[in-house]
Amino acid sequence: TTLLLLVFITGTSCNEKTDPEKEKEAIKALIEQEKDGFFSQNFSLMAETWVQEPSSVKIYFNSSKGLLKIEGWDAISQHDQNNLADTTLDRQTVNLSFRNFQINLLSEESAWVMHEAVWEGMNQGNPVYQVQTRINVLEKVDGNWKFNLMSIYNQPKEE
Repeated sequence: TTLLLLVFITGTSCNEKTDPEKEKEAIKALIEQEKDGFFSQNFSLMAETWVQEPSSVKIYFNSSKGLLKIEGWDAISQHDQNNLADTTLDRQTVNLSFRNFQINLLSEESAWVMHEAVWEGMNQGNPVYQVQTRINVLEKVDGNWKFNLMSIYNQPKEE
């Protein structure tokens, strides 16, 4: 009977399907964690959100500055640490929110996400309002969603 019970438990756990809504909430939580790390200037919190491999990529595109492509975890890590050390952004008076999520679960281990990021508030006495379109490719590592690609497009500001 012990063998039968073991087979039953193993069989039922292998057949359990992941809940797509729970996965989507976990992905949104990942995006919020990366933001929280940025605003609290906590590199470790941000680093936990990334696949730390040479294949990881972060891309920024801005119509006035062009393309910045950062390849590999070591380069992303250095770039993010430099961003956190930059104090020209007043993290107390600028807010970042996310909206218009399109989350596509490709498998239990991979997904791609498109959403908007909205920066608004005041920075050093100047109003801030910037909308970004972000496209992320995510991979599940040890049961946790992580960024493998983060692409950030700064939408042109309306005149």
